[in-house]
Amino acid sequence: MRTIGTLSNENFAHRLTNYLSYQGIKSKCDMQFDAATGSMTYQFWVQDEDAIAKAEMIFAEFVKNPLSPKYDAPEPQEPELPIPKVENDAPHRFRTHITYVFLYLCTLIFFISSLQEVSLEKLGLTEKTFLLTPIQAGLMFDLPPAVAELEKVIEKYELTGKPVEEIPPEIMAQLQRADKAPYWHGIYDWIVYKIQGKAPTQIIGPLFWRIRQGEVWRLFTPCLLHHDIFHILFNMIWLWYLGRPIEQRIGLWRTLVLTLVTGIGSNIFQYLMSGPFFIGYSGIVAALAGFTWMREKVAPWEGYPLNRTTILFLFFFIAAIFVLQIVSFFIQVFTAGQFSPQIANTAHITGAIIGALIARYSFFAQRVAQ
Repeated sequence: MRTIGTLSNENFAHRLTNYLSYQGIKSKCDMQFDAATGSMTYQFWVQDEDAIAKAEMIFAEFVKNPLSPKYDAPEPQEPELPIPKVENDAPHRFRTHITYVFLYLCTLIFFISSLQEVSLEKLGLTEKTFLLTPIQAGLMFDLPPAVAELEKVIEKYELTGKPVEEIPPEIMAQLQRADKAPYWHGIYDWIVYKIQGKAPTQIIGPLFWRIRQGEVWRLFTPCLLHHDIFHILFNMIWLWYLGRPIEQRIGLWRTLVLTLVTGIGSNIFQYLMSGPFFIGYSGIVAALAGFTWMREKVAPWEGYPLNRTTILFLFFFIAAIFVLQIVSFFIQVFTAGQFSPQIANTAHITGAIIGALIARYSFFAQRVAQ
């Protein structure tokens, strides 16, 4: 068997295969991805040594004018061009169970948290006296001792329903002491304090405090929390758009592994950078985008429907938030302002990187539903 040449056009490759078969020449066409050009190539091999000279002549003539009517050969009964189509056929794809499970779960938790927030507001517990709803307190990455101490003071002195102005000074002093109890604020605040010449004692506390007590679900569950209706709408639309094509190709269990690994990984990096008060599914969304982008690079035949415009939009969004964070950093360091975008961009960046790295493993290659 010897190669007679390579084509870069799929239709021309199919056309030449039919013509060689019509001329009685048995050939084999290998489809390969050319990383240098980012496109597919089609290399032709001829099995019969005695037919190689004729095949080479046909190939040379074909390249000059592939659209010539001379090559309008009838379609053979069994086309020999090995273009994998079975894995992309919709009936052979997996159903998207896990994507909808997380979509419904995030929506349910947001609804419960909203109801709890309304109840707390009716009791007079605004953000000035109570920062978290019960479900948020149970699912945040970490609940520092400072927050737990605030809860104890509020419950002990029955501060529900009382405006801040009506809280007695001695109790208010206890609240302020509890609020100043040290806990891990993150590497970002540590750098700001160091540059400003402040002692970072208040912002350095026990790491993974609740998690080390056995509440390991907190490694992932911040992904399920959302701040407002726009926040959850943005994330759930992207989950629906990116999650379904991935699950259709790799199945439920691999999608679950992908979700947990990227969610936990992006949460840990965000916690180390900014402390425990972050929420949202966007770290996983960025991971799904990174995963899809990399699969398109290493296995373009899997046919993920992620176009260039979508990738550019996501990268622009992450880059814009990064620039905004840099501006916030300089404002905090060199002025008296405390401007902060309050967006967990570390989770976005690390999520995208983790998703892209995972996509390189064959374990997450496309499968065919049985």
